[in-house]
Amino acid sequence: MKKLVQERERAILLRKKGLSYKEILKQVPVAKSSLSLWLKDLPLTKDEKTVLKNRKDSNISRGRIKAASELRNRRLEREQVWLNEARKLFESHKSDPLFHTGIALYWAEGAKGDTTWSLINTDIDLIRTMLLWLERYLEVPPIDIEFRLFIHKPYAHEDLEVWWEKRLGVTPERFLKTVYKETKHLVKQKVGHHGCIRIEVRRSKHLLCKMKFLKEMAVEYYTKR
Repeated sequence: MKKLVQERERAILLRKKGLSYKEILKQVPVAKSSLSLWLKDLPLTKDEKTVLKNRKDSNISRGRIKAASELRNRRLEREQVWLNEARKLFESHKSDPLFHTGIALYWAEGAKGDTTWSLINTDIDLIRTMLLWLERYLEVPPIDIEFRLFIHKPYAHEDLEVWWEKRLGVTPERFLKTVYKETKHLVKQKVGHHGCIRIEVRRSKHLLCKMKFLKEMAVEYYTKR
């Protein structure tokens, strides 16, 4: 019994010093339920409460810093893997003109600050070229590619989704909901305009990162020749 009383007193003293339950249990080997019972109604002075709060805030800050550091390290590890894959890809195809064409087209027309590989354009030949490039060099299966049409409202009745589906050879299921853009014009301004089509690869943050590396490698390749 005397030992139990001593442990209780020690636990109270440690708590007043600002230690957490977990830290106290390392020094006072009792059940957590016993510790909670001892400390739940513990009266603390204003200064003791301040010390306890400051230690809690400090622990939270250290925990957040540690978690952020771990996340950053994992991200850097993933990017290193993608860099190595991009370097291998570039070395394999650096003599292929179409390979460099795709990098340049994405550099000019592709998304940069997003989390998804995507490219938008009005030119059907450019879109077809990039679809071929995706399949040939990045080995993206067609099922992972989606399309979305962007068009002004005066063109809404023309079923331009069908126009793109036929020329790209894809089914309607591959098309996401069309985005109708606002315009001050009530009638069509361009005859034969078919809108902008965006091609997007699902779950493709890694491909977006690879494109950044490939662009940098292409720049180095040409500037050092």
